[in-house]
Amino acid sequence: MASLPPPPSPLDKDPSLLRPAASPALAKDPSFRAGSAELCTPAFKSRPRGRTAEDSEALLRRQFRLLVRKCTSKKHSKRGHYYAFTYNDVVAVIKAVKKVLIKEPPLIEMKVPCAVIGDLHGQYTDLCRIFDMFRDDKTPGYAMTRYVFLGDYVDRGRQSLEIVMILFMLKYLYPTQFALLRGNHECRAINKAYGFFAEIKERFLDPKKAVELFEMFNECFTHLPLACLVAGNILCMHGGISSKIKTRDDIMKVPKPIKDVATNQIATDLLWADPMEGLPGEIPNKVRGVSVYFGEATLDQFLVDLKVKLVIRGHQMMMNGFNFFHNKLITVFSAAAYYPDKPNRGAVCTIDASGRVGFQVVIPNKDNHPDDKPKLFRGDHDVAN
Repeated sequence: MASLPPPPSPLDKDPSLLRPAASPALAKDPSFRAGSAELCTPAFKSRPRGRTAEDSEALLRRQFRLLVRKCTSKKHSKRGHYYAFTYNDVVAVIKAVKKVLIKEPPLIEMKVPCAVIGDLHGQYTDLCRIFDMFRDDKTPGYAMTRYVFLGDYVDRGRQSLEIVMILFMLKYLYPTQFALLRGNHECRAINKAYGFFAEIKERFLDPKKAVELFEMFNECFTHLPLACLVAGNILCMHGGISSKIKTRDDIMKVPKPIKDVATNQIATDLLWADPMEGLPGEIPNKVRGVSVYFGEATLDQFLVDLKVKLVIRGHQMMMNGFNFFHNKLITVFSAAAYYPDKPNRGAVCTIDASGRVGFQVVIPNKDNHPDDKPKLFRGDHDVAN
């Protein structure tokens, strides 16, 4: 995809903020505000006496901008270095983004141009490299275009906390620029077993606080939307489709928050289903033990029923980072070198202002596996996503 035109000068009237301007493609969006370029990180503070709610929100936004800028700097985005988030940092971010997510329906919408990001699974360096694909000399990549994230932010990689913290802050700062969808690993039973809980306990040594943060994250995950409609005719989700989805309203009617996804078949399929070539309809997904496999005919009918032309999903590792199914569905997987013995590429799907689809590739490098700490998988690697 052709890069967006260069933005105007990043300096505004307040030199203490050094706020980079939005790209021209986003400048007309009244909900978009560019982030701060300053590199210091004050501790989050409670509201001082005499400060209004509006003042406190402005202060919180400024602190979030500073923290995002620092965490995505080269110092903190290389070789898996942990950022020393405090307990209060995490609580403040979760409480703030939850207020935004509660207002979103199960099916949200996104304008173009945008970039669609697949599974990241705790590989924070890949997230930073993806943002760098869209940056210029003056403006960070996260402020240069819109993003749809397909879920599976946590587990397996060693920096799940960095990913969810950065994405939650960006969602709070730019709610219509970032779409954060729920993946099957944003479910408590999964992320308790496959790395996220262990990471929280490792990084917050007070057991009581570690458990509290883990539960707060998972409660927040229940408010994540399940699907995103891009440009009115491209439907994105983490897992796949279902013959039980006949209209867009069927997705909209899924209750939010949904604590146990297994209680709702549509939600289960959106988070867990997989395509299978040559399948005439649907069959139970016995490999995963949940949801279904769907074939080309089911996909064709789904596109007609929902009046969309393309489905974009994640959920499965692809050696080249992306794959086409029936020329009407794209699987995107953004974590590079996901398996140490299978150095796959990651990928980003880009959609330009005309709706044309392209791809950017994330090449595996030494930062993908900064140590020999094993990842946790469920049996067969190929179905463990």
